[in-house]
Amino acid sequence: MSERTTAVGIRPAEKTDSAEVARLFMMAWPMDSFLGMCPGMTEDGFAGIIRDFVEAEDTLYSYRNTIVAVCGDEIAGAINGYDGALYETLKKPVTDFFRKRFPDTASDFGLVQETGAGEFYLDSIGVNPRMRSMGIGSKLFAAMLERAAGLGFSKAGLIVDVDKRKAEALYLRLGFRTTGLRDFMGHPMKHMQIDL
Repeated sequence: MSERTTAVGIRPAEKTDSAEVARLFMMAWPMDSFLGMCPGMTEDGFAGIIRDFVEAEDTLYSYRNTIVAVCGDEIAGAINGYDGALYETLKKPVTDFFRKRFPDTASDFGLVQETGAGEFYLDSIGVNPRMRSMGIGSKLFAAMLERAAGLGFSKAGLIVDVDKRKAEALYLRLGFRTTGLRDFMGHPMKHMQIDL
C-alpha cells in the first residue's frame, strides 16, 4: 500500500512521541531567530531541547497538549493547543531555560505575547513533508478544534508568519480570519481566529 492510500489515524500524543513531535513543531517556527538566540546551537541540538519540553508535563509544547496523526507506524503530523490564559504559566519553564542557558540573547523570546485569556491557542503544527497533500493538516486542525470546543471555548487562534502563504491559505480555507498583526522575535505574524 502506498503512503498516499494509507489510512491516517489521529490520537493524543504520548511521551514516547517526543523526538518526532519536536521536529514537526520546529517546521512551523522561524528557526533562524531561534538559532540566533542560541549561539553555537545546531538544529539537531535545538531539537533535543524541544524534545525535552515535549516530554514535560507543564510546558507550551507538552505532549499533554498535543495530538498526532499516524500513518502506518510513522507519525505524520502533530498539533498542539491550550488555554490562552495559561500561556505565561506554560511558557515560564521554556523562558527560564533559555534565559539561563543563553542569558545574552534570550530576551526576545521572553517578550513574545502570542495569546491570552479567552482564546484556545493553536501553538504549533507540522506535517511530515513526504506526507503533505494527504489532508493531514486539516485532520489535525479538526481534532484540535473539537477538543477546544469540548473544553467550552468559543474562539481558537494562531499566528502565522506573513511569508508562509501556503499555511495561511490552509487556515483561511478552514475558516480562520485575520484579526491583526503580531511580532514574533522580529518576524511579522498574522494573528488569525476561528469561531467554534
